[in-house]
Amino acid sequence: MDSAEYVLIIVNLIAGFVFAIPIAKIFDKLNRKQKSFSRYFAILVGVYFIECIAIVMGMGIPVFSIGLAFIWGILFGFWLQSRISRNKVLKTSFFLSLYSSLPALSFILIPLIAWTSGRNIMNGQEGIRFGIPGFLPGPLNTILGFYLAITIGALVLKTVITTSEVRILLNLGKKSTVSQN
Repeated sequence: MDSAEYVLIIVNLIAGFVFAIPIAKIFDKLNRKQKSFSRYFAILVGVYFIECIAIVMGMGIPVFSIGLAFIWGILFGFWLQSRISRNKVLKTSFFLSLYSSLPALSFILIPLIAWTSGRNIMNGQEGIRFGIPGFLPGPLNTILGFYLAITIGALVLKTVITTSEVRILLNLGKKSTVSQN
């Protein structure tokens, strides 16, 4: 392993555990049971671990991670819809989507690591030597441009997909309770 891989592993270990704490506290308040914080913390760290595996499976491109947004949206939408108000559900799903995006966002460190090792992160030819596809137009063919596009794209897509699915499930749940009355 090279230093970039070690940095990404360390950053993701720290982020996975640290950012799980506030979200697990939100879930703990929703459930109102004692000793549920540790259970939610473990579930969130598991979600993070799955997201990290998805990033590795996509060879650093968050294709599988974005696919997981569909699964998280459905799972969290069904789980949250009957527990709290609509606004709190949407807010919580937004935080969950941000949390699940962190492994993809950690790839923004790659240009920083490349720059500190002496690479020109703004040069298209250096990007091609780095492994970025040559058919991409500038500035996407640079190390910085490529990883900025990947991380911003993953964040936006995962957030939109997850929160939209939760919103759809809330609307479907609302329609079914109205039709039952």
